[in-house]
Amino acid sequence: MEIRRVLFIVCILLVTSVAFVSAEYSIDISGLEESYSVEEEISYKVLLLKDGNLIERDVEVIFSDELGISEINLNVKSNEENSLQVSENFSSLGWYVKANYEDKEVKRSFIVEENLEVEFSLDGDKLVIKNKGNVRYTRTVQIKIGDETESYVQNIPVGGQNVWVLIAPEGDYNIEITDGTNTFTKSNVKLTSIGTGNAIGAMSESQQITGLLGGPIAPEKMDNAFIPSDKSYVAITFILAVFGLVILLFIERRKRK
Repeated sequence: MEIRRVLFIVCILLVTSVAFVSAEYSIDISGLEESYSVEEEISYKVLLLKDGNLIERDVEVIFSDELGISEINLNVKSNEENSLQVSENFSSLGWYVKANYEDKEVKRSFIVEENLEVEFSLDGDKLVIKNKGNVRYTRTVQIKIGDETESYVQNIPVGGQNVWVLIAPEGDYNIEITDGTNTFTKSNVKLTSIGTGNAIGAMSESQQITGLLGGPIAPEKMDNAFIPSDKSYVAITFILAVFGLVILLFIERRKRK
């Protein structure tokens, strides 16, 4: 009788331990949409169950683009509503969100839509074109200085900017910048370009050309830029004198031989 009782207790303990060891976890992510736009909220819930029952645990969540360039790591509570705002630096790629708990993992994908956003600003005679979108900015920008309008193709990476130097004869001008969708205007902008003659337009700050005979020159507006100054005549005269002296020394050495 005692033996039967002991065997019964052992069986109960074995069944209990097996049930404990075989406790199953399952994990999923709910509430995701197929796509999101910049500044929209991503609302989601990490569903975590143990043996079919909802449980509350700390869960690791990772948001990442498909290329692994951008990654956001979060710790959230399971079975609670969570949110993440799509900021302007979310690239327009496929994205995924992954949740981990112990050896369980779930991965769900979504898309961030393209956001073409640009900011124009003027700092003195410098026009700053800043790409605030999540795709490369490649539009053609028209720059109007007074009555003159020129077009300039842009190629600005996400988060980057181009700086253009406005050039015109000394005076006050009304400036208008547009790409056909976004427009920026400013009145009575004082420009005091030196060494550019009567040229009116803009040149990239990173591609300014400093000529021997003048200051910064717009490559497409060089008609009156190369006008020799008194200093340039002195420089040219000096160079010619040195060159002539070298020739004379060479001739003298030849005669001695």
